[in-house]
Amino acid sequence: MSTDHDGNDGSDGDPPGGPAPGAPPPGASGSIDVQISGAKLPRVDAAPVAVGREDSRPLGSGRIAAVPGEPADTRARRITDAAKDALDAGVSKLGSGLDTLGDGVSKLGEGVSRLGDISRKVPVVGSSVSKLGEGITHVGASLHVLPRAARTRRGRLLIRSMIVGFVLVAAWIGVIVALQLHGNDTPDFRPNAERILVDLSKGAIDEIYEQASPRFQEMVRKERFTDDMTDLTETVGKFREITAINDSLVTTGPTGRIGRVSVTAAYEKATCKVAVSLHYDQDRWKLLGLGVELPAELTISQAQREDRVKACKDPMDLKHCDVHQAADAVLSRLKEGHADHVWEDASPVFQKQEKKAKFIQLQLEHLVALGNYRRIIAVSEAKVIGGTSATFDALAEFDKASGVRTVFGLVRRSKLDPWRLRSFKIVLPMPRGAEDAADKPSGPPSSPPAPSSPPRPSSPPRPSSPPRPSSPPAPSSPPLHPAPRDAGPK
Repeated sequence: MSTDHDGNDGSDGDPPGGPAPGAPPPGASGSIDVQISGAKLPRVDAAPVAVGREDSRPLGSGRIAAVPGEPADTRARRITDAAKDALDAGVSKLGSGLDTLGDGVSKLGEGVSRLGDISRKVPVVGSSVSKLGEGITHVGASLHVLPRAARTRRGRLLIRSMIVGFVLVAAWIGVIVALQLHGNDTPDFRPNAERILVDLSKGAIDEIYEQASPRFQEMVRKERFTDDMTDLTETVGKFREITAINDSLVTTGPTGRIGRVSVTAAYEKATCKVAVSLHYDQDRWKLLGLGVELPAELTISQAQREDRVKACKDPMDLKHCDVHQAADAVLSRLKEGHADHVWEDASPVFQKQEKKAKFIQLQLEHLVALGNYRRIIAVSEAKVIGGTSATFDALAEFDKASGVRTVFGLVRRSKLDPWRLRSFKIVLPMPRGAEDAADKPSGPPSSPPAPSSPPRPSSPPRPSSPPRPSSPPAPSSPPLHPAPRDAGPK
């Protein structure tokens, strides 16, 4: 029996009645003849054989090896697709969380709106609460829309772009803030200010001045600084602690880096605001300025300030005023010609300011012009600052001049040490001998003067009237005193 591929029975597969006229032969149609030997399965006489355990055990999967010759861009594309899938999964989870958050925010907005409806009777509070509820409801609706956008391909792309943009902007802001913080790093000036205030309170004023900035030493004299700091200690008492840091600032100018710190300092008698300015010089911060604002309840009169620096009760008392004794001793040794001993006993500051030979020569010139020293006749100023620095301004009498101003600057390490010369100045009087000689006549007058007649009483002034031209002026009378000849050099 034979059949073709379309299942029609027949020997040649032609339709009944034979092949159609003009049809191609069966071999040329492209069909395949299938021969079937029988409709039944062949019979097997052999007995079935059991399968062993080793053959029935499942085979394990081997390691997955990369296909050789796979291009690198295909692997990169696979990694990128995996990262996108992970990011999409994260965005989907974020959308689900935002969806839940949106439901909660919407419910919160509805609750606040109801609260606004209840409190609408209150004029201002009711309307504000209602607006707040509406705003929260809008936020909840926006959070509802975001998860829906995250489910679409375009929405996921938008959210990924937004996250990347946020990351880039946050990184750029972090870099800018780090650069600004690094460039404007303000150091901690509290230890510097505390050290300065403690040393001033202990009386180490000279050390603070010597360690200060050169700009500060140019603007403020050491005597003035010592006087002010001593008066400050007497006014507010000893320094205790810094209770607060009010402000810190660092600037850069023509003189370099300048730092300023404003603190609140506690003293024994008051709490004051203190401003300390520092100058960065030679790799360290040095004192540039100091200002103390005293409280209003702490008032000090000028008389009290003068009493604090008063050298002694009676500056003219030579026996009981040690500053007067030191000045008198210096002038007496200069009169005896011991200017070299005066220079050797002076302070190192005085010796640096003026050389020994020049000082001796200058004192010899003063001795020739003024003569020998006699005594001090008056004291203009005598004050002691902190017990270690003194100023004595007095008028001295010499053989050839009286009332010569002499100014002494004295210093000592402690109250038990003797005073040493820190500065010395003598103000020479103006030369008046030549002027007195020029005012006197060089010779006697040619004729003795006649006795003068008593003056006539003056008549009261008459009103001014124009002179009459008809009356000629009366002849002038001769002078009572003849003018001297050759009264002075022409």
